[in-house]
Amino acid sequence: MKKLVSVIAAAALMCGALCFVACEPAPEEENITSYVIDATLDTSAMTIAATEKVTYVNSGEAELDGVYFHLYPAAFRQGARYASVSDTSVSDAYPGGVDYGGITIESVTAGGENAEWSIGGEDEDILIVSGLTLLPGDAAEIDIAFSLDIPQTRHRFGFYNGIVNLGNWYPVACVYENGGWRTDPYYSNGDPFYSDVADYTVTLTAPTGWNAAGTGSVSAEVNGDTTVTTFTAECVRDFALTVSDKYTSVETAVEGGPTVRYYYAADSDAERHLQVCADAVTTFSSLFGDYAYDTLTVALTPFLYGGMEYPQLAFVSDSLQGDLLDEAIIHEIAHQWWYAAVGNDQINQAWMDEGLAEYSVTLFYENNPDYGVSAEDRIADAMQSYVLFTEMYDELIGGDTSMNRGLGDYFSQTDYSFHTYVKGELLFDSLRHSVGDDKFFDSLKNYYTQYTGLIASPDDLVACFENTTGFDLKGFFDSWVNGTVGLY
Repeated sequence: MKKLVSVIAAAALMCGALCFVACEPAPEEENITSYVIDATLDTSAMTIAATEKVTYVNSGEAELDGVYFHLYPAAFRQGARYASVSDTSVSDAYPGGVDYGGITIESVTAGGENAEWSIGGEDEDILIVSGLTLLPGDAAEIDIAFSLDIPQTRHRFGFYNGIVNLGNWYPVACVYENGGWRTDPYYSNGDPFYSDVADYTVTLTAPTGWNAAGTGSVSAEVNGDTTVTTFTAECVRDFALTVSDKYTSVETAVEGGPTVRYYYAADSDAERHLQVCADAVTTFSSLFGDYAYDTLTVALTPFLYGGMEYPQLAFVSDSLQGDLLDEAIIHEIAHQWWYAAVGNDQINQAWMDEGLAEYSVTLFYENNPDYGVSAEDRIADAMQSYVLFTEMYDELIGGDTSMNRGLGDYFSQTDYSFHTYVKGELLFDSLRHSVGDDKFFDSLKNYYTQYTGLIASPDDLVACFENTTGFDLKGFFDSWVNGTVGLY
């Protein structure tokens, strides 16, 4: 199977002449947006009362007359136009029956004065703070008071079996690009999140005994019946937490790398899973470049999918066991390189981070044979399953095999998974066998180095590989991404 993929890729390479393209990302900004969030968790009512001070920096070249914020928890309210899960996933997400939650904006000020604000977007999930004037390089200080109702669900935002997941839970600034704000709604397929890096200081007050794991460095102070936990993180794309009175943790220091922590409510093999985390960090640091942060936390949580990535934090489903649990841990840690450090548009080019993260799992097993999983078999299985899926897909509904689609254009979670994870993995394996190991891994290292802290486009990825390898790769990528490559 590998040989077949390689032959196809080689043919694509032959379509163009050699070309050298400079790989120059946008210059890094000296100042970035910052968030200071103070949140109090009421574990009896499962609510949060919070304030958020955003120092928004206009890092673009256009004058802005306001700032737009995503309100992702709005997807969990009753009557949401875009549901948080697909119809086929409702029972997995809500084992006890559908429950609702959401976010309420209490007040907004700008520069200490009452601000003009409204709720908009396709699904009433965008906070629009207007009446501002932000020239390029200017900063606006915006204070937002908000409250959360946390639904009982096995999802990014929700609680179940005494564990609270706080993913995508606070107002976060939309990306401004190409003359407008990206106000994409909460699609049930994939990860519908897209944001610039920022600095965070987040303080969570919770009942004593409730341990919090989250993005960044952590300190905690016990004040009688409550514990105040403070997280600080610099230059991260998002901020997430998970909190429980059931959590136990183990940790280890990776030589020359971060402190790795593993949180769990029930796991008889916790030390081994901590070792999986450490091995993944060591392997990927060697293959791609050093891990970008000082800490990494992996938390076993109630989650309807295999896992969910956040900077310095990964949710991994507590329903997984054996090799599937190992695989989920490895995949989510790979996202620390592909998404957390090197950003991309997860709405429209999900294959960039998901395909690379999934292929990174294969690379992990290739470099860690003691785990007993064959990298070659993984690729063969991916090829076989993708071919079978596309044959059925085409026969039933005349399927689109392009990866150049937004999340709203996939007809199901299965369609999305096959065309971002599986086909994405096959793309990178094919590319590796076409350009050779040395050039492939040199290209990935260059990509990681040049785009850490930034948002990379498909053109940026192609340019980095072209610059490193000396090949014209546009035909190769076009055939895979646009769906014209023949796999059989």
